[in-house]
Amino acid sequence: MKMMKIKLILFISFLGASCLRAQKEDNVWVFGYRYSFLPLANGIYFKFGDSLNILYGSKPMSTDNSNASICDSNGVLQFISNGCYIETGNGEYVNNSSGLNPGWLYNEECIDDSLGYPNLQSMVFLPSSGDPNLYYLFHIPLKVVFQPTLDAYNNALLYTIVETAGNGAVLEKNMVVVSDTLHPDGLASVRHANGRDWWIIVAKYRSNKYYTVLLTPDGISVKEQNIGESAMANAGGEIVFSPDGTKMARFNCKDDLRIFDFDRCTGVLSKPVYIPIQDNADNEIFAGLAFSADGHYLYAAEIKRMLQFDMWAPDIASSMVIVAERDLNTTCNLGKAIGYLELGPDGMIYCRPLNGQSCMHRMKHPERAGAAAEFVQYYYEFDFSYKNLPHFPNFRLGPVDGSPCDTLGLDNHPLAGWRYDKTEGLSVDFTSVSWYEPDTWWWDFGDGAQSNERNPTHTFPAPGAYEVCLSVSNEYGTDTKCKWVWLNTSGIKPLSSGEGLGVRLFPNPSTGQIFWTGLEDQPVTILVYNQLGQKMAHYHTAENSIDLSALTDGMYHIQIVSSAQILLLSRSIMINRD
Repeated sequence: MKMMKIKLILFISFLGASCLRAQKEDNVWVFGYRYSFLPLANGIYFKFGDSLNILYGSKPMSTDNSNASICDSNGVLQFISNGCYIETGNGEYVNNSSGLNPGWLYNEECIDDSLGYPNLQSMVFLPSSGDPNLYYLFHIPLKVVFQPTLDAYNNALLYTIVETAGNGAVLEKNMVVVSDTLHPDGLASVRHANGRDWWIIVAKYRSNKYYTVLLTPDGISVKEQNIGESAMANAGGEIVFSPDGTKMARFNCKDDLRIFDFDRCTGVLSKPVYIPIQDNADNEIFAGLAFSADGHYLYAAEIKRMLQFDMWAPDIASSMVIVAERDLNTTCNLGKAIGYLELGPDGMIYCRPLNGQSCMHRMKHPERAGAAAEFVQYYYEFDFSYKNLPHFPNFRLGPVDGSPCDTLGLDNHPLAGWRYDKTEGLSVDFTSVSWYEPDTWWWDFGDGAQSNERNPTHTFPAPGAYEVCLSVSNEYGTDTKCKWVWLNTSGIKPLSSGEGLGVRLFPNPSTGQIFWTGLEDQPVTILVYNQLGQKMAHYHTAENSIDLSALTDGMYHIQIVSSAQILLLSRSIMINRD
């Protein structure tokens, strides 16, 4: 335990704990493609909560490979950028934001807003360390030269400051942080050990030099460090930090894998590990990298296969296993590749192939070894192509308690979160997605059974509704998250329609309010799915109506299920406000 703090520090600690408990800056992912070619539905929105909702919507901002977005700490989308300019979460142009990444490429791709900036893994929004109304956009411009031969390279790290007042306004733009040729592995960021400030790191091209940038309320400072093997290839990959910030990894197919220890207090890299990977992927120019949420496994995607490394093994290199090889048997447009990776707030890893595809891969259980990680290719197939994937730090990372930099009175008060995945029959996989360093997990499955495993599998005694609760604890406290789990089995015969039971659903189409008859005073469950089969809403009610006006216009599938888990009605319905 830390020593007793004075009252002022305790007050600051209380405020800090409140801030730590609500970090949802990455809860909305926004991506899509060049809207001039797709004037209708051209935006894809991932909204993470108790489950993932995938929504389509018009998105005035055209996007190419450059993409960044950020929510406030409550999960409300604040800003998005395509590397040319910035919009608010409501799609309004942010004053003075045009002219990001100036140069020949900006003039070609951004002036008429038909494309979007094309630099991969080159942008990240971070909240200001000192002012909750300010956000920093760190971004890397791509310089194009024509003599002696045509070439393009990253020539700087810039920052732009945007405020939230009104429709937003850019206060400073294209301010130079680092002026040097930078490697196309991109940038990465992680919380400082005090739990408030930020580190941002980029690598020099054809070198073993790293620039480590510190963002504090007092401004920005930069330090340099030469360490480990040089990265010599002009191949794009990723730099990522482990969820706890103690490791930094870097990967591209030509320069292979590098792993370092990272000191969140000093920003110093140490103990470099170089893992050469000899295979036929050495000619690939794109690659992805991501950690599992618990930091146990590191995944390297090299176009043709997905590699897994055990970060807890004595010899990380020898722990490498192939968990998937690309599937060529698909009709997905240009999707035959395993590319960039991003760990979601739900603990799953999402993978985009490469250029202009309508599919996305997903790894369901990154915390498991080998094939049990369940990497499913083409898991999502969208209605149109997209060409980008946002890149986020771990916003739910607190201070390094007891370190020399633990000076702000912030503590790691645990935050409970979990998801469940039905397997077969009455068995359910439970996965903790809890943060701020819990060290104990306690599950109550609502049927008299409990477990202290982090990620248990539980078999329920019978179909029905069970309120499942997860409590996580550490020395600073306990937090509990409860949700309902509804189970059915193939032994219960569903009805394809409710007409035979006198159940009727109306109106159709609807402006959002849905009514039904034939089930008065009977508790039911209402399930709402979009056209991708993703659950959009889940209600338990004894009323005869629900309000779906929060959903965007479109076609949805409605199921009404009785308390005995019998499907009473299954019907598609249109929501249209025109």
